[in-house]
Amino acid sequence: MIKQFDERVQNINELFVSGQVKESYKVAKALLADPSFASDESFEVVQQHVELLQANGYDNMPKPTVDKLKQSVERADESYPERDVLAAYLGSQDAELFGKVVDELLVGPVEAQANAYYTMAEYFWLAKENDKAIAQYAEAVKLQPNKALYWGAFAQFINRIEGSPYLALRLIEEAIQLDGMNPRWYFVQGNILLQLVASTKNLSYLPALEESWNKAEKRCSAKQVALKVELSKSKDVLVQWKKQML
Repeated sequence: MIKQFDERVQNINELFVSGQVKESYKVAKALLADPSFASDESFEVVQQHVELLQANGYDNMPKPTVDKLKQSVERADESYPERDVLAAYLGSQDAELFGKVVDELLVGPVEAQANAYYTMAEYFWLAKENDKAIAQYAEAVKLQPNKALYWGAFAQFINRIEGSPYLALRLIEEAIQLDGMNPRWYFVQGNILLQLVASTKNLSYLPALEESWNKAEKRCSAKQVALKVELSKSKDVLVQWKKQML
């Protein structure tokens, strides 16, 4: 029995450090629900793991539906069509027109509404109003949970402001599951894992980190030069960091 629990606890950890955080959380909750596990010495550790993820909203995440949705493709300049409204505003600085277009999106169909919230999230991020950005990203994901862009952009934002990597990992996993061919999401996942390595000094995240960046590199198109450069720089930083740590 003890051996069985040890294997299950180890599985929870292995799943999490590999980026499979949804499954890790599911297995951990199932283990806590087992009455015979209550007296095990690992009970408190698993309980803390679950509580940490619950505090990061794991129980309240929107769930993608079975509906198939055409995913957005990243352009060579790292932009997406859904960001064009904000790009137009940044080019013209016409606040009145920007507000009018966003308002029109907000009274449109659900897809347009989600785009409006994503647009506002990106705007608030640029304006360094992080709390407002978080609320808008969350609304975009809630309205359209089948679009990888909204999950991925939310995760990227959390990582860039050095927010909770536990939340960011959950968000980026969903983006990858919805659109496993977009190299951006693997790059972001690697960045989040790097944040965890740096903050926890837990080298168990390194294999998944390197695998994520390798997957990103393999999926880059010939036109995605900027992303390739970012990947190369990140890999160089990791090499230098490993020389210091190992």
